[in-house]
Amino acid sequence: MVACLFHSPLRSLDLRGEPRNSDSLRAAFESMIGIDASIIAAILIFLAVVGTLNVVLLRPLQRVLAERAAKTVGVMESSHRDVDYSIELFNQYQAAIKNARSEGYRLMEQTRAAALERRAELLRGARVQAEDMIEEARKTIARQVAESKEQLGRDIEEIARGIAASVLGRTA
Repeated sequence: MVACLFHSPLRSLDLRGEPRNSDSLRAAFESMIGIDASIIAAILIFLAVVGTLNVVLLRPLQRVLAERAAKTVGVMESSHRDVDYSIELFNQYQAAIKNARSEGYRLMEQTRAAALERRAELLRGARVQAEDMIEEARKTIARQVAESKEQLGRDIEEIARGIAASVLGRTA
């Protein structure tokens, strides 16, 4: 790598534009790399700048970022709690609707059962009333048949007397 620097055309000229000799370039390069008191000063200045930047810039920036993260996390937790609460309310609402439907179906079933019982009772009453009417009609018919038979019996006797009288009255 050092050889590459020496062969560069710009590095091989001095300030007046004349070519440098390689010994003077080598000496200049070695004096730039040498460790002396100036490197310690540069390191101390670098550490002072890093420390100052840490105190002035990095710590406040980290504090602001931490506050922002805390607020973000707080808002996220709050929103998660709100979502969980909303889900719980929705589940309660769904359960209430389900219970209301069940209660409505139960009441409808009770009403239907009561209506069917009332219908059956009315049918039983109508059946009993119809049977009573049929029985009364049978009795009436039986009574009318008996009266008609009795009337026919009387009419037959009268007709028979009339026939007998007319037969007897003609032959006699």
